[in-house]
Amino acid sequence: MRKTCQMVEKALVDGMLKGEFKPGSPLLSERDLADRFSVSRTTVREALQKLQDAGWISVQQRHVTVVKDFWSQGDLEILSSITRNSDPFPYELATHLLELRVQFAPDYARRAVENDAAGVAAVLRKAEKLRNCSSALVSFDWELHLAMAVMSGNRIYPLMLNSFAGVYSKLRSSLFSRDKHRLQLRGYYREMLAAANAGNALLAENITRAAMLMRLNDFKLYFGSLAPDCPAPA
Repeated sequence: MRKTCQMVEKALVDGMLKGEFKPGSPLLSERDLADRFSVSRTTVREALQKLQDAGWISVQQRHVTVVKDFWSQGDLEILSSITRNSDPFPYELATHLLELRVQFAPDYARRAVENDAAGVAAVLRKAEKLRNCSSALVSFDWELHLAMAVMSGNRIYPLMLNSFAGVYSKLRSSLFSRDKHRLQLRGYYREMLAAANAGNALLAENITRAAMLMRLNDFKLYFGSLAPDCPAPA
């Protein structure tokens, strides 16, 4: 029943993202949803509970289920739910996440070098032995950014990154499969290692900002023409 429940949840999330089920409007009844997806009402009820927990819907008087204004009322649970239920990840939302990273990644990179330049350098030296494949780069890039977030001393940054873990795993895999972007990524690691070895926090900030902007612009340039059905990289 769990796979069937996930199918219902995914279909409803897709419908809400595409505007089929609009904020403020009542959702179909359990019976109608069960008929629509050819499942039991118990399965529908389980899927609706997951959506309610994530902040997509609310149950009002007389057990009427209403779609919430999730973009203004939701939290990171909405993002987690989209990540689980969207394939490919929505292009517009991917763009917004990459824009957000341009803002906060340079700050935690600078703070990390200020607080523990040797620790940052120790992580970056691991890049020299990385296999030149997407999966290895995805894993290391996540390790690096989470490490810098922790070493920044700002306790919110690691919480934010951990909340985005599933999202960025989806976003990175596509872009890191391209030779051009793997070379750019390794160049970023080399430049960051030099900055960390020199204890130059401002340089680390500027290098990271330039790298995040490059990824954002490459994403818009290459994948924007394929939206909304493109795989969303970072």
